[in-house]
Order: sequence, then structure tokens, then C-alpha cells
Amino acid sequence: MKYNVQEAADKMGLTTYALRYYDNNGMLPYVKRDENNNRIFDDVDLEWIQIIICLRGTGMPLKKIQYYLQLVTQGEQTVPERYQIMLEQQQQTLREITELNQHLMTINKKVAHYADILINPKPDSYVPSNIKTKAAKTTT
Repeated sequence: MKYNVQEAADKMGLTTYALRYYDNNGMLPYVKRDENNNRIFDDVDLEWIQIIICLRGTGMPLKKIQYYLQLVTQGEQTVPERYQIMLEQQQQTLREITELNQHLMTINKKVAHYADILINPKPDSYVPSNIKTKAAKTTT
């Protein structure tokens, strides 16, 4: 299928500005132009955009994404370097997932705590002033 910039942006959940930026910065090397010089995206371009979205979503800087995409266009000889880039991104993403899961466990405890207070009305024992009072009592 063929898409204009607005259709491609809508399909990928991006702004037209973002798509133009990616194209202007060499990150979408196969985008074609029509007779009026308007960008025409196809499904292969959307796959490239999806890779960019994924890597941005996992915190990879744009310069590193640009470099990675340049390696892709250079061919098979760059597979070892591309593998290393993806391996590092995978490890970073797993670290972030672990950290987010730890945060989620804390949030889940707070949600359960507040649900208990709402179901069984009682004072909130996690209010900072209560914590200070409890700490003072345990140290004396």
C-alpha cells in the first residue's frame, strides 16, 4: 500500500513533523516522492518507522538510531555490530523493566492499602506524620 505523510503518521501514531524529521535526517532511506515532491510511504517504510518507534521507546538516542539504520543499509557485513547494538539495548530495556516492576510492586501495595482503608474505614498508617510518630516511639 501507499500512504501520504498524514496517512503514514496516523497509522504509526506519530505527527507528520516526526515523520518528516526522520526522513530529513536519513532515517527513512527508501521513502519515495510523487510528481509534486510529496513523500509517499509504503509498507517497508512503515517497518522502518516501527523500528525507530521501538528504539526511541526504549530510550535509544536518535544519533544511535541513525547510526544503526546506516549500518542496516550497508549490508550483511555490519550484522555483528548491529547485533551488539541490539544486545546492549535489550540489556538496558530489561534493566528498566526490572526497575519498573519494583516500582509497580510498591504502587500495588499502596493501592491495596488505600482500598483496605476505603473498605474498612480507619486512619491511614502511612501518613508521614504517623510514620514520624511511630519512629519516635520505637527509638525511645
